[in-house]
Amino acid sequence: MDRLLRVILAEACVVAAFFWLGREWQIVFYLLAAVLLVQAATGVCGFYNFLGWNTCENIKRKEKNLLPAALVIMIIIAVAGSYGSAVLTRDIFLNDLHSIEGYYDLTMEYTHQGLKAESIQNYELLETAVSAFQEKYSDYRPFAVKFDDRFAGDMQNLSAIISSSNEDIHNGSLEAAHDSLQRASSLLQRMQKL
Repeated sequence: MDRLLRVILAEACVVAAFFWLGREWQIVFYLLAAVLLVQAATGVCGFYNFLGWNTCENIKRKEKNLLPAALVIMIIIAVAGSYGSAVLTRDIFLNDLHSIEGYYDLTMEYTHQGLKAESIQNYELLETAVSAFQEKYSDYRPFAVKFDDRFAGDMQNLSAIISSSNEDIHNGSLEAAHDSLQRASSLLQRMQKL
């Protein structure tokens, strides 16, 4: 039972690391999974040895009956965990992106209409949303963008486009700001299609 539990925990660590964690934590969880798998394969647990426990004799008799159930649980974790994680992380990513798009659309509308106060207010919210998005996804990559080589560059370009409009927005050059911000539209559309 201990060995099977370690394999299941190792599998859960791999799913968590691959879909949910940033690089630093991925390494920790992959190493934890490797330790759990080595312990399951060898039947040796340093923690149990430290405590003076030995569960080998108690479990050998029951372990053969648990194997089919453990295999089913491992398959469920692999399939359902991976699919669910891929879907959920994509939804979270798209919700974060939609928060940027909402402020972007309002800023574009207000700059087009020449409404300075509204433009400044929404632009500042846009800057905050882009900064939070960039901070969150600078290290962590959800499955939807994990293998997209252009994502990091798109994030930097989006941030640069938004930042370059700061002076125009605050000085009241709303037409110039509108033209500058228009360049972000294609980036946001591409990122949403991931």
